[in-house]
Amino acid sequence: MEIDEQALQDAADKVLGKRLRAIAERAVLRRAFKLDYKTVYKLLDDSPFILAGGALCADKVNDYDLYPVEGQPFDWYKIECKLEEMRGKTLFHSANALTTELPNGQVVQFCSYHKPTLKELVQSFDFTHIQAGIQFIGHGEDPSSDDVYVTGEFVAASVSGRTQYDGSEYPFSSLIRAGKYQARGRLTRIEAARTSARILDDILKRGFKDYADFKDQMDAIDLGMDESAEASNLWDTARKRGLVEDDCHSEDHEPF
Repeated sequence: MEIDEQALQDAADKVLGKRLRAIAERAVLRRAFKLDYKTVYKLLDDSPFILAGGALCADKVNDYDLYPVEGQPFDWYKIECKLEEMRGKTLFHSANALTTELPNGQVVQFCSYHKPTLKELVQSFDFTHIQAGIQFIGHGEDPSSDDVYVTGEFVAASVSGRTQYDGSEYPFSSLIRAGKYQARGRLTRIEAARTSARILDDILKRGFKDYADFKDQMDAIDLGMDESAEASNLWDTARKRGLVEDDCHSEDHEPF
């Protein structure tokens, strides 16, 4: 009987892929439980939420990014009031997120960014090593491995310790993160240069539909752009350099 070596290799790769995914999902679940989610539940009246991104790709965590479940946006005012009662802190409030410190010292960002599903949210992340998420299902209940989603690229990044740029709705933000990931060893110097070139190309291709779109891109990286002369000058420069669609004009935004 003739052995199909390619078929055997494909089967072995499939088994290995499943095992690696299972290992990655268990690691995500373990890291997720480091969050003081019981306090978060109290802040959200036991509503569901999603923990996703960088906090799930390494054991050392700087902050936890939380995202709302579709149709249940975070009430930042209520969160701040409850946090004050618990002797926590509000660290920063931008158009993009409410950054807080829980009573145990964990830094938690309640983000406004959302997608219809956990899968769509995770797949929208710009670098492969952060494409992981877990939904805390609400009612004070613990999530399980069934509530975890990771991409195949996340699994590969977990094994290799590297990352790749995967496109972005906010390329300005991605450009800044590319430098950060190079410093952390996720990208080599050459890879970081190539990644930055791809991101710049994405910025040029997308342009800006109008001033509101331009400001949204700036707010996404928490530059805190308010209605100022600096914001107006930056917008006008982008328009003159051809980064804005032809039917957009400077009068599309209010004077400063």
